[in-house]
Amino acid sequence: MSNPSQKHPSGCYLFAGGGTGGHLFPALAIAEQLLLWDPDTEIHFAGTSRGLEAKVIPEKGFPLHLTAVRGFARKRIWVNVTVPLRLLWSLVQCGWILHRVKPHAVIGTGGYVSGPMLFMAHFLGYPTLIQEQNSYPGVTTRLLARFVDRVHVGFAESVKYFKRQEHIHVTGNPVRDLQVSATPQQARQHFGLLPDRRTLLVFGGSQGARIMNRALAAVVQRLMTDSDLQILWSSGKWDQEMVRQAVVGCEGRVVVMDFINDMPMAYRAADVVLGRAGALTLAEINVCGLPAILIPLATAAGNHQEANARTLAQNGSALVILEKELSDVDLAEMILKLMDDEKKRREMGAAARRAAFLTAREDLARSLRELADGKKGEKL
Repeated sequence: MSNPSQKHPSGCYLFAGGGTGGHLFPALAIAEQLLLWDPDTEIHFAGTSRGLEAKVIPEKGFPLHLTAVRGFARKRIWVNVTVPLRLLWSLVQCGWILHRVKPHAVIGTGGYVSGPMLFMAHFLGYPTLIQEQNSYPGVTTRLLARFVDRVHVGFAESVKYFKRQEHIHVTGNPVRDLQVSATPQQARQHFGLLPDRRTLLVFGGSQGARIMNRALAAVVQRLMTDSDLQILWSSGKWDQEMVRQAVVGCEGRVVVMDFINDMPMAYRAADVVLGRAGALTLAEINVCGLPAILIPLATAAGNHQEANARTLAQNGSALVILEKELSDVDLAEMILKLMDDEKKRREMGAAARRAAFLTAREDLARSLRELADGKKGEKL
């Protein structure tokens, strides 16, 4: 294999991971750190035309190399007959992408997108690294962990799932820059809320969370009557009208948005978070030192969201409600009790901060650089 350093003197890295934001945004955070250290670094992404990466990566200005791979459909089983052929063709495509890009190192951030690329990169002798976000590792990570040079995990609880452990590093999940100069009061005013009222931030990911939205919609009028709290509510576009109907009469105290673009400002405005338990969401909550009430997505692959949420609960920074328990739990009472207990909120926030991996993206970028420099297998 030709020396890639002759083609990319400042370094070249190929990221494979996407489909959802949970797999894509960690890659972007690491890539941005590499560029912060050296603006001449060359960054490439591999993905599919169906995933979130097809929209986000071109907007970021990075080259996106498409492959035909597709994950298994859990509901439409008949669609899976084409998966083996797509996998074989994607392996050929990945080999060709590697031949053209000649990266110094290849990193996979999970999901079916990363599997073929990491396999071919290992087969062709490129340094390889996996970044696994969830407390219970995904199937791609578990299959490829024995072959790649390094595996970085977001939770210490993940380590026990790997037979080979000498190349496992617990570095946390890399997140975007969450620093804002605004005070909490200024952040609330930014969203049209009152500056000095306790604020609940509600969000269930880019598409919202229907079960969670409905549960809160059923008690929001009671929350408004029994307290002076206010809500910043990211409903997702599909539930926005239902949520808006539920909060009629709450104008000035409930702000409903289908999607919050400025999440760092939203975290700054919040006293408590009500949300799902995706790995990146939890990493951001910890970095911001926020107490949380978590409702894990019951249909998440491998039930990884519940595992993620349980980890925060054990650390003392979150309360957990399973979807199947929602009908038996007084959600309004839980929210009001936490909002009224400033000491408890401080304790939970401090626990979140202690659990945060504040240097995750720097540690991962450094590990990639070490691999690129030929330092395979060395400890951080």
